[in-house]
Amino acid sequence: MAKEAENCSASGLRDLNLLSEYNPDENNIIAELYAPCLRVSERYDRAVGFFRASIYRELGVELLDFAIRGGKTRIICSPDIPEPDENAAREGYALRGTRESEQQESSLVSILETMSRNPEEAECLEMLRLLIERDSLDLFIATRPGGIFHRKIGAFVDHSGDMVVFSGSGNETQKAVSIEDWVNDEEFDVYRTWGDEFEKKKAQRKADYLTKLFSGGTSRTKVRPLNEVEREILNRFRSHSNLEDCRLGAHMRSQRILAPIASPNVDPYYYQLQAIESWEKSGRRGILSMATGTGKTITAIWAIKNIVKDGHPTLILVPSKILFNQWLENLRFSFPSVPILLAGAGHDWKSENAKRMYISDIKLPRLILATMHTAASNDFIEFFSQAHEPILVADEVHRLGSPIHRKILSLKFWALLGLSATPERQFDNEGSIALDNAFGESPVYNLPMGASVHLNKDDDKEVKILGHFLAKYSYDFVCAYLTANEQEKWGKITNEIKRRTAIEHSSNKDQKEQTCSERIKFLLMQRAEIIKTAKNKVDVTSKVVKEKYPANGRWIIYCDDKIQLDQITTKIKSEIPHVAILKYHSEMSSQERERSLTFFESNPSIIVSIKCLDEGVDIPSADGAVIVASSKNPREYIQRRGRLLRRAKGKRTAHIIDVITLPISEEGEEDVSFSIIRGELARAYIFAKDAINPEITHSLWKICGEYNVHLETDTDMSLEEDEWEE
Repeated sequence: MAKEAENCSASGLRDLNLLSEYNPDENNIIAELYAPCLRVSERYDRAVGFFRASIYRELGVELLDFAIRGGKTRIICSPDIPEPDENAAREGYALRGTRESEQQESSLVSILETMSRNPEEAECLEMLRLLIERDSLDLFIATRPGGIFHRKIGAFVDHSGDMVVFSGSGNETQKAVSIEDWVNDEEFDVYRTWGDEFEKKKAQRKADYLTKLFSGGTSRTKVRPLNEVEREILNRFRSHSNLEDCRLGAHMRSQRILAPIASPNVDPYYYQLQAIESWEKSGRRGILSMATGTGKTITAIWAIKNIVKDGHPTLILVPSKILFNQWLENLRFSFPSVPILLAGAGHDWKSENAKRMYISDIKLPRLILATMHTAASNDFIEFFSQAHEPILVADEVHRLGSPIHRKILSLKFWALLGLSATPERQFDNEGSIALDNAFGESPVYNLPMGASVHLNKDDDKEVKILGHFLAKYSYDFVCAYLTANEQEKWGKITNEIKRRTAIEHSSNKDQKEQTCSERIKFLLMQRAEIIKTAKNKVDVTSKVVKEKYPANGRWIIYCDDKIQLDQITTKIKSEIPHVAILKYHSEMSSQERERSLTFFESNPSIIVSIKCLDEGVDIPSADGAVIVASSKNPREYIQRRGRLLRRAKGKRTAHIIDVITLPISEEGEEDVSFSIIRGELARAYIFAKDAINPEITHSLWKICGEYNVHLETDTDMSLEEDEWEE
């Protein structure tokens, strides 16, 4: 690997770290010899016994880039090259005067018919003809009276005139250079023109022999060029107009020998196979609702493995750059031989010259990884609408229900797979309908955090997710009550909500009902803002840290907004100066955020953050969290819990402390359907019931009695007053 990395940065042949010989038992000749030499050469000369166009399955991308850079390839081969390779090459040259026009056209039609039966071979032959037409490749025929030409010599020449010459018994065909289908035990000896005296002489002698061949041959071997391209005939049948159109197929051929088409190195657990089976039984349409840490991504990759292999254009959507990069890493690891078109997260998909190959009707594996924002653009939708029988995989699928993002769902997909730990989209009727229509009304597989699973089919016992995939945790809560001024505002808004609600319930007019609903939503937002910005939250949080933060702890404090983040940071720094306090929010540069995470991973400290840590950021070293943000959105607080419970070396348990913000208890308030209090207590109950100290729920009951909240039923009904995240 070190040699390959060094070779990638070379600027000339002398910079390459080459071996003196290569053999198929120990070396990948394509990756270790051919590819690095082509990258730094200006000319590639090759003399072989037999030539097959399928060589470009291995040299595809390297030879394509070599030609685009202006590199010149010359190949000498025996005249009895197998069909359809010789014909494909010949059809790139003018044969007028030696054959009738009907014969030429008949030959071309025959080749096209052969290629149409084998898409991969069609790509190879198309690239071969284009190389010949563009004067990037010259093909010569060598003949020997009473025999065949069977010498195997190759030479790479760089801009300085340095040469790497190799010789061996291997023909330049798939079977001669492919590490997946090497038939004979053939070696390649390598000689450099700047080596020691013996090596230089060997290299020069073989290079001189090649020069003689290209000049007409030797006393016993005659070499002749093929004729000029008859372009008007080829133009009738060409599917690609330039070399860049060949890139997808070239990439496929180049990577094919380096790894299998889909090879996640980790076998799926039995529960993951059950999830995939449920999805397939649902017609490959549905959502997998799986707890954080249970392997949603790897489950999805196994689910689509064979579909990708079959050539369905596969679109994978993510909501953020962080998840984009994580998916990209997983896809490259699991599908190393499959090209990926990147759209969004800083990648300009429109500038990709071979982008049409990702939507064309060919049975070649290809993936498109895009952010939801980019995929919702008119340009992308128009582009991807041309794909035949495409596949959609949506991570954090609930985000796809937003008014903008759900535009992509207007397209017709052959299969749809949604992933989320919390797929519900509360109080967004249009978004919920869009998701239901696309993925089904309920998940096809449910795996909550408190569940147990079978790791293997034959296991007698199930294992708990908490304790196996995720760390166990303890839970505690503290209350922060509204100040007198905040309580007064709270009361006024609550009374107005009740009045508006009465108007709505007594009205039978749709327009008036809609108007009241909008007004109530606005009032609910105003009231939620009082809870979010409650002054006592800052003091209570500082007190919690002062009393409970351990000496070597790594805690995360989740805040509602930037103002609250700054207030809490300043308060803790002033009262507990010996504790390292870090910030993490979207207004920081990516470098600043990365520095905060790096320090946090290596040193006891506290990160004060807003919601940008919710999705995609893994901080397994975190062992404690203070939840200050008053979110009743299950997605947010469940994701925050999941971030904290990632396993890490030496981490046995985590600790969650919830800051529950409450108004002063009001007697007779029974309008629970609009009470933000229920959301605060519902969150606490969900956290408490899966903790290692579930008895903490008893402490919640007393508070619930004061506010007329019923935990067992109200946890499923909390109104999402702050559902404005998109």
